[in-house]
Amino acid sequence: MNRIPERNRPLVVLATGVVVLLLVAGAVLLVGQLGPSPTPTPPASPTATASPSADPSTPEGAVRAFFEAFAEARRTDDPATVLPFTAGESSDAYRSAEAFLRGQREVGKASVITRLEITNVAVDVQGDRATVGFDYVQVGYDIDLDTGEPLESPVALPLERVSAVVVRREQGWLVESYVSQ
Repeated sequence: MNRIPERNRPLVVLATGVVVLLLVAGAVLLVGQLGPSPTPTPPASPTATASPSADPSTPEGAVRAFFEAFAEARRTDDPATVLPFTAGESSDAYRSAEAFLRGQREVGKASVITRLEITNVAVDVQGDRATVGFDYVQVGYDIDLDTGEPLESPVALPLERVSAVVVRREQGWLVESYVSQ
């Protein structure tokens, strides 16, 4: 019987352990390659009703409803989603959103907004018009418009100070225009 000398026994045990470890790791990797790869599900985007303060009966609520609808519209590049929260198709707010979404659509991409923050809100009401100033932050990523596959990792856009003009109509307050300051 062939015996391993006593002084070499730890090396043989170590080498055997390394070989077994490599075989197990290779098997795990191979099995992982054979099964279906999981498809990441993008997080849900905000909706026009996501925020309890997105109530168009107030100037601040109208602004929140518009920007939440805009975040929703970015997933499909469909400006119809923001229309109910604007002063109409001829309003600067609608035309600005529509132009942005058309540009996205023309290059075959859309966006998923994973976080939308409107903070430090200041409202100045003058009759049937109001100016709503606020800090605006959004986090999200671009997706391929046709496949829905992410084109990038989530990105936090820099904080913007925005001023929106809202007008009171029969159905409540509606966004007429907005600008970044």
